[in-house]
Amino acid sequence: MSTQTSCNPQAIKDQVKRTEGQVLGIGRMVDDSRSCAEVLQQIVAARASLQKLGIIILEAEAQGCLGKDSSPAKLKDLEQVISQLFKIT
Repeated sequence: MSTQTSCNPQAIKDQVKRTEGQVLGIGRMVDDSRSCAEVLQQIVAARASLQKLGIIILEAEAQGCLGKDSSPAKLKDLEQVISQLFKIT
């Protein structure tokens, strides 16, 4: 991922909006009685979008774009967050 994307708050917001749209789309698909396969495909897409969002945010944090604290405790917190991200993927 490029620094331009990772350190760009607007890129993060845009990814949040894409993810939000996909999740809302799942609700609409259920309301429209779409097939299970179609709904599951949209769930997979939403999960991938969430994963991408997590990676963008982690990269921004690792590059110091989201905070100014670079203490050893902050590094430990970042390591724990990365560990959690890999548990959900």
